[in-house]
Formats: sequence, C-alpha cells, structure tokens
Amino acid sequence: MAIRKVNTTMKVLLFILNAIDIIGPLIALLFFGARRDKLSPELHLIRLFCWIQIVCNTSATILDYKDINNYWVYEVNTILSFVIILILFGRYLLDLKKIVLYTLIGLVIICNALSYKYFGAIASFNSYGHALSSLFIVFLSLYFFYTRLINMPEEVSIPETSIFWCVVGIFTYYAGAFFIFISYKYLINTDSSMVAILWRFHNILLFICCSYICYGILCKNYRTILS
Repeated sequence: MAIRKVNTTMKVLLFILNAIDIIGPLIALLFFGARRDKLSPELHLIRLFCWIQIVCNTSATILDYKDINNYWVYEVNTILSFVIILILFGRYLLDLKKIVLYTLIGLVIICNALSYKYFGAIASFNSYGHALSSLFIVFLSLYFFYTRLINMPEEVSIPETSIFWCVVGIFTYYAGAFFIFISYKYLINTDSSMVAILWRFHNILLFICCSYICYGILCKNYRTILS
C-alpha cells in the first residue's frame, strides 16, 4: 500500500512538472484579466508572450501525447516569443532604432534556419537556435537593468514598476534556458534519460518567469511607462 501511494504521488508530481509550462502562463493571464483595463502598452506585449506560451506549449503537449513530432511547435514558440520580446525592448524599454530591431529579428531567423540546415532537421530539436535566441534576450535584459538602474534619477523607483519584474522573469527564464538548450544535443547523445529531467527544469524556469510577471502586475505603479 505504501509503495502504491508513493507511486501515485510521483505520478502526480511528474504530471505537475510536465504541465507547469501551461499552468504558469495561464495563472499570469488570470492576473492580467483582473487588470485588463489598467495595462500600459508594454504590459500588453507581456500578456501576448504568455498567450504564445499557452498556445504553443498546449499544442506541443497534445502532439506529444499523440506521438506526433512537435519540435516545429517549439521553433514557432521561439521565433514568436523572440519577436515579441524584441519589440518590447526596442519600442518601450531601450529605444532601439528600427533598423537595429529589424536586423536582430532577421539575424535570429536566419541563424535558426542555418542551425536547422547544418545541425539538425525539422524532426529534431533546434537547440543551438533556441540557445542563440535566449542569449540575445539575456543581453537585452542586462542592458535594460544597466540603463534603468544606473541612469535613472534617484526619485524614480524602478523596482516598484511592473515592467521591471516582468523583465526579471524573462531574464531568469532565458538565462537558465540557455544552458538547457545549449546542452540538449550533448545530453540526448550521451544520456537521453536526462533530457526529461532537463525539460522539467525548463518548465520550472518558465513557471518562475510567470510568477515574477504576476508579482509585477500587482505592483502599485503598474501603469508606469518607462520610455
């Protein structure tokens, strides 16, 4: 009986760990729903990012359940998420010139395509392309922290704004995900059993990201625009 109870508990735990990449964004969207008439433009993009996670991760889970290749869904997720986050930084947070914005978007799309051509195929996970996108976002997040925390006047409290905590969540997720993506092919070729554990850790990172977003939505200065 005790062994059966332990097995049941483990199954429930594994189910939760496999599903929190959907649960996290869903909770964040519920928080957005409570403040939908009080959102600044940059927070609308964060909400769109959460929608992308729900749609893509749900689709990937359904395809995996039916034993159908779902790697292309993760590729769509990566590209759409990168474009949304780059627009967020470029238009509202860092004031990037349009030529820089479009160049970065085009560069990542091209690099993802080349990664598929030389390091994989549509039936395999494009780990290097995902890692490159993550690295770009990490650098943009660090530059945002530098410009806002170093250069902003002392009377402006950046940590009291919603977008600051949203960027903290994005940075946490993509910084951790970079190491997961870059090591994916090595692990799958050496010890494929580790991939499932690694991916559950990825789901935890996304849940942490969404937790920061939820906290940001609750900030008293959620309407503050930092541009």
